[in-house]
Amino acid sequence: MNVKKIIGIYHANGGIIGELKYMTGKITGLSHCALCDITHTTAGKKENWKKCEKNLGLPVELVYLNEREKNLKEFTKGQTPCVVGENDEGYTILLDDNELEKCKGKVEIFEKLLKERLEN
Repeated sequence: MNVKKIIGIYHANGGIIGELKYMTGKITGLSHCALCDITHTTAGKKENWKKCEKNLGLPVELVYLNEREKNLKEFTKGQTPCVVGENDEGYTILLDDNELEKCKGKVEIFEKLLKERLEN
């Protein structure tokens, strides 16, 4: 798979209001994002996530729903959170929400699964 860039798309909006809505929803059980659980704690980016980004050997971009460019927004509509690979032909889903949920917030499981997907 000739992926040139990895794009992780959160199931939340960015910005102060988006963050507040997500945190309120998470506390009340009305919001959840498996990718958020993998990349962040309540204190910020996980240290082992930062290492994972380096280990992947490809550019990694994390974006919120309201930050997606038009083509990516159309490609991922209704499929977030997810991890997308970008190549010369366009986009491909590398990991969907169900696969991200199976990681149970563990960076190590995510990294192993993503590397396996990239090798195929």
